[in-house]
Amino acid sequence: MAVLMSYHRLIEKDSQHVSYCWKMSILIVLIVTVASSLIISFSLYSLWESFGLNCFMGANLSFVISSEDFGYLPGTAQFNQNGRHSRQSLQENSTDEKYIIHEYNSKWSNPDFCEYLTYTPLFHALLGVIWMALFVTHGHGGEGVGSIIARPWRIVIPSLVFFVVCGISAIVCAGLTTSGLTKFCQQFNEVVPNGESECARLISYFSMDQANDLVRPDKNYYLVAVFPWIWASSYVIGALILVLRIVLVVDFQLIRIVVSTVERDMESTQSDQPQNVTVLNEGTQSSAEARGSVELRD
Repeated sequence: MAVLMSYHRLIEKDSQHVSYCWKMSILIVLIVTVASSLIISFSLYSLWESFGLNCFMGANLSFVISSEDFGYLPGTAQFNQNGRHSRQSLQENSTDEKYIIHEYNSKWSNPDFCEYLTYTPLFHALLGVIWMALFVTHGHGGEGVGSIIARPWRIVIPSLVFFVVCGISAIVCAGLTTSGLTKFCQQFNEVVPNGESECARLISYFSMDQANDLVRPDKNYYLVAVFPWIWASSYVIGALILVLRIVLVVDFQLIRIVVSTVERDMESTQSDQPQNVTVLNEGTQSSAEARGSVELRD
């Protein structure tokens, strides 16, 4: 036997030999992405409303001293509890001066900037739901026999592009959100010594409207500060899972194909020929002997 050629070929792996973990891990990442996107969008909009829909991200605030004789002024951080208005005071403030944000003298950021930071996660959540539906309809890998859509491995490359593009967008959005919150919190150092109070408490204290908030501004601050990076990290993790799936060739298997010639055994060939001749010679002597020889062969 002589080998004419030999080569390797990738073929689709049987779906039974592909782990469900690859599909479930991406679905879990997409669920985290959608949930964090919605939390960011609604928390940021609620925090935006707390300052009268003035874009507070990176704003330059102007503070004035308020007086009880002036009654309610925007930014005095009042709470409506049991029908009474009670003024929240900072424990660290040892003076009787109460500062408020001067809404008209403050330099607020462009509203388009806050709209970008608010609605970008919401748009990502919509895309995440669409991709969740695509991964559910596709099989878990391999040939995809029995799944709604055959060859589910075809979704890997487009989904990798989705995770990379949306991941870059999420990282940019998270960075702008963090820098905007940091600059906004630094404005309170004018009236409160640095390190005297947390930014969350200061935001809750100086917020202009809290009557209709389901979640208090300090809680929204923590959500907006933490979840953008959870959101961005989920895209990075999803992209790494897909890259690992491609590198490990999870949906395919490598086989070797050998093309060769087949040579018959010369001894067996020579031993077969006399028997055939003998049968033929016996068949020429008489018809009875020929029939007997046929019966013996059967």
